[in-house]
Amino acid sequence: MITYTPITLPNLKRIAELSIMMPKTIVANQTYPVLFFQDGQNIFEDTKASFGVSWGIKDIFESNEMKPVIIVGLSCANGLDRLDEYNPFMSTKEISFGDKPRITGGKGDLYLKDLIETVLPYLKENYPVNLTNVTLVGSSMGGHISLYATLKYPQIFKNALCLSNAFWISEEALIDFIKESQKPHNGLIYLDTGDSESEDFDYIKANESVYNALISKGLNPIYRVIPFGKHHERDWRARIKDIIDLIPE
Repeated sequence: MITYTPITLPNLKRIAELSIMMPKTIVANQTYPVLFFQDGQNIFEDTKASFGVSWGIKDIFESNEMKPVIIVGLSCANGLDRLDEYNPFMSTKEISFGDKPRITGGKGDLYLKDLIETVLPYLKENYPVNLTNVTLVGSSMGGHISLYATLKYPQIFKNALCLSNAFWISEEALIDFIKESQKPHNGLIYLDTGDSESEDFDYIKANESVYNALISKGLNPIYRVIPFGKHHERDWRARIKDIIDLIPE
């Protein structure tokens, strides 16, 4: 069963939808790891997904033997506001995506502040969550903010699964942040990108640069280039189960 609850994000001054799926069986007095998805409207139902295709997470967990976790999705902001919230840095070029072109970014830290101060406490109060074992999952800009979050707050966001990452949007700033980061990270960092993501932006170059920066810091991320991989929920749906299986106990 999936529950949908509106939640106010005070720092971003907007209302988001929190979608939650519990394990089939709940053991009394036991807590469960959290699998937290950015762009939460896209993870469960095609009818709610931004482009009509979801990640099929409900079907994946119900059709396979998966580790029991509490799955959480938080809906994103609309249009270019999403790019503002999923990026703590400013973009290096104006972006339109159907809107009037503008520089985006700069609200990523406010977004994480709302996660830490509002969303996680709400989960702790209402669900048997283990907040020492939170894995962030995101694609594109969702992968960008998930990587940043696990590096900035590794004691809160233990792991990050980052797919088809739009690191090109603020590549140099993100790499500088990685190089300057001093916080130990002992969880899983997974990065990937398709080799057919976009004709406009160089996903492979940006992802390889970020991967190399992580390696230079002594981290041990998993990085994959997905043959024929495109920038679409259908592609992420096809590979997310195997990626989730990488999360350590």
